[in-house]
Amino acid sequence: MARLPSVRPSALWEAFAAVAARGPRRVVVSAADGDVTWTARELAERAEALAPRFAAARGGLVAFARPTEPGWLEDFLAMQRAGVAALALEPGADWMELARGLGAGHAWTDGALVRLGGTFAAGRFAGAKVTSGSTGRPALVPYRAEHLLADGRNIVAGMGIRAADRNLALLPLGHSYGLGNLVMPLILQGTALVTAAAWVPRQVPEWIAAHRVTVLPTVPVVLRLLAELPELPALPSLRRVISAGAVLPPEVARAFAARFGTSVRNFYGSSETGGICFDRTGAASRSGRAVGRPLPGVEVTVGRDGRIRVAGAAVTTRGGRFTLADVGGWTAAGELRILGRATALANVGGRKVSPLEVERVLRGLRGVTEAWVGVVPGEGRDYLVAAVESGRTDVRAELARRLPAWKRPRELRVAAELPRTARGKLDSGAIERWFSAG
Repeated sequence: MARLPSVRPSALWEAFAAVAARGPRRVVVSAADGDVTWTARELAERAEALAPRFAAARGGLVAFARPTEPGWLEDFLAMQRAGVAALALEPGADWMELARGLGAGHAWTDGALVRLGGTFAAGRFAGAKVTSGSTGRPALVPYRAEHLLADGRNIVAGMGIRAADRNLALLPLGHSYGLGNLVMPLILQGTALVTAAAWVPRQVPEWIAAHRVTVLPTVPVVLRLLAELPELPALPSLRRVISAGAVLPPEVARAFAARFGTSVRNFYGSSETGGICFDRTGAASRSGRAVGRPLPGVEVTVGRDGRIRVAGAAVTTRGGRFTLADVGGWTAAGELRILGRATALANVGGRKVSPLEVERVLRGLRGVTEAWVGVVPGEGRDYLVAAVESGRTDVRAELARRLPAWKRPRELRVAAELPRTARGKLDSGAIERWFSAG
């Protein structure tokens, strides 16, 4: 490979270069539609050849927006080779405006660097994630190479992902879930990716069968859609199905396992911490009791306030410790239960009520797959609003049997599907607008 004098590549590039040297002919990425297949050597050479194009951006943050396709890896690895911090965004008409607002100095688009003028100093950072934006306020989560490497090692060890596995990449590769479960196993051990830039549910099992995919990291809504599809091929190669990004309804886990003979395993993580917990057997996911036990290398505690605290080498914040907004608890078997988000109490007629409590009751109703509860100030007091994902029409009547009148939401909307982000999480901003619009 050609050298770039005076440029210190990131440890992510060094890890992948070592993989490519050990197994240059191993196929590490292919497009699901079959139009691109690259070996480790070919991917490394393409990234090496592209790296000098980023010289003008050295020391800064470069944003790029590509779908889940082989070229995403080429761009990302070229930036790591060039000592540039990478900011992967979702393709869309406003992605460069978002990049500018997040402090990116340049955008990489159509094979050229475009100056944006942002002042984020990369320093020792290899890149930055973007928080989910479900609140409508996306923010940067800068990471160093060692954070991603630690997260990747925790995930590979805790989930049993092998070098010989094939991951089906439906997720955005730049999201924390995609980086940890798809990009890092490839960088660390050459675990191959089969990428799909766009797809419909019926194509997923066809690709699994055609490419002999062994690992499928995805989100609950995709699992539900797959379990409902008729006349599907057998999927004997599939040995690990991982669900993250949103609450996995136990009935979805059970339906998928009954349909395909493969257990769904809950995975819990965050942008700031990487992977946190994993259900190694799938039993907790089928029962809905928990998201699993901490991954190797991850320390998880629950504070007196109920909030979940994480420590470890993958945590991006100072000191390697981070307190999440999630509230949790432990089962007798040492599994972590997610009870909801830490939210301010609503003052309803002089009495305090937790939106979290109402969410838990709603999620426990038969036929309800997801629930969201918010607080709206008005008329000198607070009142609750709720959105429920269900096919039932009698949710309000059922809720009346579970909660006193003062704890029930003033407005309750029922929909077959609630809005979600590209990561499968509830889009809180979109749901809030339902109520603000009246």
